[in-house]
Amino acid sequence: MYKVSDLTKKAYRVKETADILGVTTMTIRRYDREGKLKTVRTAGGHRVILKDDLIAFLDRKGMIVDDTVQDKKDVIYARVSSHDQKKNGDLDRQVLFLVEHVKDLSNPVILKEVGSGLNDNRKELTKLLQMVSGDQVRNVYITYRDRLTRFGYRYLETMFTAHGVKIIVIKDRKEEKSVQQELVEDMMSLMARFSGKLYGLRSGRRKKEQ
Repeated sequence: MYKVSDLTKKAYRVKETADILGVTTMTIRRYDREGKLKTVRTAGGHRVILKDDLIAFLDRKGMIVDDTVQDKKDVIYARVSSHDQKKNGDLDRQVLFLVEHVKDLSNPVILKEVGSGLNDNRKELTKLLQMVSGDQVRNVYITYRDRLTRFGYRYLETMFTAHGVKIIVIKDRKEEKSVQQELVEDMMSLMARFSGKLYGLRSGRRKKEQ
């Protein structure tokens, strides 16, 4: 998959185009004869493919993403762990805090959900990942790193950076106690989960021994 920004030349020679498409120069000449990919001659007699024609061809093949579009979105992502927190207004307060403290929001999209930071299959998080993968996002705003994920934050950061997306943390000190409490709850949940698996392994071992 190519990005429009990857194509920096005004025109590409037949060999260069063949390398980009992963085909032979004979195939490029055949495309020209069939009217699929037009070539033009330079003053020196060399055949070249103009950048715009190459982009149009790649687009028809589904091989290019236009990362030069200026209407990328800023995403405000908010999450709480429990429905009680949502009922108390914690989720909406996160959103309001970010809206009030981000000065240059562009085409904002608000994603908010209830779910544990240990759950990597959250609906709105998945939607965010799809938007980033589709090069639709400029910045992601959160109040704490844990809002995105309890573990594996660096993986998300690396993936976002690869798509030119910045994760911007704007801490809300009033929310700190809530974040700490969620951490305790998630750790207890994690311990219970592993204890259950350990018990299951021991139980299975005993059955085999019997």
